[in-house]
Amino acid sequence: MILVVAEHQDGKLRANTAELVVFGQRIGRDLGLPVVVAVAGSVDLGPLKTAKVDRVISMDAPGLESYDPRLYFQALKTLIESETPSLVIAGHTTQGMDFMPRLAAALRKPLAAACVDYEKQGDRLILTRQVFNGKMNLKTLPRGEGPYLATVVPGAFPADEMESGGAPEMKTVAVDLTGITPGRKILERTQAPKGQVDLTSAAVIVAGGRGLKQKENFSLISDLADALGGAVGASRPVVDAEWLPREHQVGSSGQTVSPKLYFAVGISGAVQHLVGMQTSRCIVAINKDPEAPIFKVAHYGIVDDLFKVVPALTKLLRDLKG
Repeated sequence: MILVVAEHQDGKLRANTAELVVFGQRIGRDLGLPVVVAVAGSVDLGPLKTAKVDRVISMDAPGLESYDPRLYFQALKTLIESETPSLVIAGHTTQGMDFMPRLAAALRKPLAAACVDYEKQGDRLILTRQVFNGKMNLKTLPRGEGPYLATVVPGAFPADEMESGGAPEMKTVAVDLTGITPGRKILERTQAPKGQVDLTSAAVIVAGGRGLKQKENFSLISDLADALGGAVGASRPVVDAEWLPREHQVGSSGQTVSPKLYFAVGISGAVQHLVGMQTSRCIVAINKDPEAPIFKVAHYGIVDDLFKVVPALTKLLRDLKG
């Protein structure tokens, strides 16, 4: 059995939960294993109610509505010991990488962190991980008896490919957390304006790079993103130059994204950037250098001056809308 640990915030599932379910569904199909989703606390289950999974288990105990590492650790440890899954999947997020190493250490089981892919060799599961800040991929074969633990990089799997149409068994399990003292108290949560930071949930992203030459020229990217109804992204040099806040950065040291459409404008395509966006459904690159590495992953490429192409493209899109 494959156990997927859902993430939620403010009573709603986070976008990466669907990505984790996609990962679990694919492995489950290839290995012939049932998929179970674990949810901590009382949460709006939304699309999980009709997802093609075998069960959805809600762990019920005071304090699980908001994330706390001590409570989550104990609740999940209890569930894993009772369900005995072959593989436990969680997000490679600040939350997932908080409790998953604790679980791995307590259970004395291997943890494969930052997974972006997998493959089946016979009856063996091989996990592909990002290492050296995303510069290389490492294929990992877990050893010993399961359960194995894995964290999945956000954006590595497309959330909209989650198989639905199922009727999973909905089960609530009471978890005894008596004697477990919460490890933190949330004083305040501040969230950036929607559409400007959480690139992982954007269907369309227009990202700009050093080819824009100066901060003032980034309005070209904003205008194109507005015409497409998308979000604005950036390469690391742009963020380092303080043209945009770090929340917009795409790449190994920024956000990993997998939108339906990704525009790379004036971005040469360093490997650190490629690992953060190369799973996008459709990649359009605009760069005057025909040898730029970005064209190796692009589905469509425009070799020309971005200062001519982008305004013309923006005008065309606005005319079509108007």
